[in-house]
Amino acid sequence: MQRRQFLIALGSLSLLGGCGFHLPGGSTIPVRLRGLRVEASGPAGGQLAQAVERALERDGNVARADGPVLRLDNISLNQRAISISPSTGAALEFLNTLRGSVWVQRGKKILLPAEPLLVEQSFTYNSGSPLATNEQQIESQQQLFAEAARVVLRRVLLAPALR
Repeated sequence: MQRRQFLIALGSLSLLGGCGFHLPGGSTIPVRLRGLRVEASGPAGGQLAQAVERALERDGNVARADGPVLRLDNISLNQRAISISPSTGAALEFLNTLRGSVWVQRGKKILLPAEPLLVEQSFTYNSGSPLATNEQQIESQQQLFAEAARVVLRRVLLAPALR
C-alpha cells in the first residue's frame, strides 16, 4: 500500500514539474538571465525598477555587476479623470497609464529588442472624503507598479529568445 501511494505521489510530482509548476523558492529565472540587473529612466522609472527588483528578489535573483541588464526606458505615469459627477463636477474615476519601453542586453549584445510597455488601471473613490482619495491614489499607483512589474517579468522571462 505504501509503495502504491509513493508511486502516485511521484507521478503527480512528475506531472506538476512537466507543466511548469514550481515549489515556493524554486526560481523561474532562465539561466541566461541569472544575475539580472534593472536600470530605468523616466519620471516613473525608479518606482517601476524597485517593483521589478522586489519581484526578482522574491524569485531568488541576485543582481550581479556582470549580469544582463533589464532596461526600462522613458517610463512615465499619467493620470486622467474618466468620470465626473454631474451634480458636483468632481472627478469620480481616474485612469492611471504607465508607458515606456522594455529591453534586455548583456554587454553590447541585445538579447531582447525594445518593446513598448503600456499598463492601464482605473480606480474610483468617494468624493466626500478627500483624505481617503489621496491614500487611494497612492495605493492605486502602487498596485499599478506591481502589475507593471508582473507584465515586464512575464514578457522577459517567457521570451523565447531568452530561454
